[in-house]
Amino acid sequence: MSSIQKSYQMTRVFWIGMGLLVLKNAKDLIHLPRPTALGAILIGVACMFPMYLWCAGKVRGMPIFPFFTLTYLWTFCLPLLSENPNVWMYSSSAHFYAAISTVIFLISGTFVWWQFVNTPSNSAKPYRALANVGAENFFLTILGFAGLLNMYSLGGWFSISGGLFALIRGIVLGLSLLGIFVLCYRAGAGLLTNFKSRLLFVLLSIFILTSAATLILKTALTVFLLSVVAYVVGGRKLPVLPLVLGLLCLLPLHYGKHPMRQKYWDASNTYHVQPWQYPAWFQEWVSHSEESFTHKRQRYDPPEEVHQSFTDRSSVIHMLMMAQAKIPNPYPYMEGATYAIIPQLILPRFLNPNKIRSHEGTHMLNIHVHRQTYQDTLRTTIAWGLLPEAYANFGLLGCAGVGMFLGAFYGYITRLGVGAPIFSARSLFGVLVLSMALASTEWTAGVYFASLFQSSMPLIGMRFVFMKIYRSRQKQHFLDQEKLLLLAALEQELQAELDRQEDTSNSSLNLQT
Repeated sequence: MSSIQKSYQMTRVFWIGMGLLVLKNAKDLIHLPRPTALGAILIGVACMFPMYLWCAGKVRGMPIFPFFTLTYLWTFCLPLLSENPNVWMYSSSAHFYAAISTVIFLISGTFVWWQFVNTPSNSAKPYRALANVGAENFFLTILGFAGLLNMYSLGGWFSISGGLFALIRGIVLGLSLLGIFVLCYRAGAGLLTNFKSRLLFVLLSIFILTSAATLILKTALTVFLLSVVAYVVGGRKLPVLPLVLGLLCLLPLHYGKHPMRQKYWDASNTYHVQPWQYPAWFQEWVSHSEESFTHKRQRYDPPEEVHQSFTDRSSVIHMLMMAQAKIPNPYPYMEGATYAIIPQLILPRFLNPNKIRSHEGTHMLNIHVHRQTYQDTLRTTIAWGLLPEAYANFGLLGCAGVGMFLGAFYGYITRLGVGAPIFSARSLFGVLVLSMALASTEWTAGVYFASLFQSSMPLIGMRFVFMKIYRSRQKQHFLDQEKLLLLAALEQELQAELDRQEDTSNSSLNLQT
């Protein structure tokens, strides 16, 4: 399938998805107050436009910024259409003001990002990369080890000290997520052999299965969606059947996780589940999910636990509305206080034993608006997000400024990886930044850059120890052309010399005659 056909297919998928989204929320859009409905529409258009540009093939490189803006669909747009009490405690005019602030943030970021991805990149520079076969084998091994590590943790096979286990788990989890993306990317692009594609499917299924068996579905869903995103980015096609099967297997478990947690997490003894017990474990889990669907509440049943929807749990726009209701009156702008602590967060703890908490910026915001006291922050963290933090520091100018900074950052990283293979240091760092863009919905800038810095350390080590220097394809093509021209010139000179010798021989023969 050509790139034009793939772009056409992705554009069609995009418009079908947009149509279904509008149909699902059409009733709410009609009955909501006009400012709220208009604000939701404006955010939806602004956050989906970069994704449209990528689907239509109008931009090059990895879609880091499009997926970043896509997260604002369920964190800022859809919450305005839900029944989230945190959102509806504010007026429709507050909804519209928050929507305009969000659109300013998204448009400013999109404009700067567009300038970067449409500027010709200097991809003729040499790059460092892993050899394809060796890198595939390495990441497949890491993925298999990650599944075994989950089995060890859930089965309690033997004891490892907490600090050492946390270090090993952090390194393996980071490398396995990186490996899942690049391997699924190559599978989508058709660059994996049939054997390795099947092996990837088996190891990925084991990893998702063992992650879900811990009763923490978020990890399993994150890994599953990351693999789907990587496949789509690599092949510009949607794996419809695996996507549907995965969602049908994972989503129903959400309705039975609370009884399972109540039964096993609240027990006095630590529970362990061995691999051969997984079928019975999931069968019990599925039975609890079925009961939640079929059970009819009786008069004397205990009060039902309130379950928030995905949109309600993901909402961040209410934090922006809270900031706009309290800042600059009665509380002043923070004027960059939460950004000033970023160098302290990046510095490793062994170099700074008195290092501040990773969520210190989040705690500063909550204390500033009197949402929490300092003692409260020791027990609970109330998330904010990059956009509410920007407003709390500098108002609307902060929203535009942070949007432009992120657009420039994501655009530069995207342009840096254009023309480089997926196993190059440039592309792998782009994958890492993409994962951060998807995970940063509730992070402040300090958490974001500290997490990015820590996650980059294994990649930096791989770059200098395991990666070789290669010439870019464009530069190699240029050198090949130079070689061909040089050979052609030498051939012409040789032919001219032969012609001269032949003329000399003919002249001598004529003289003799």
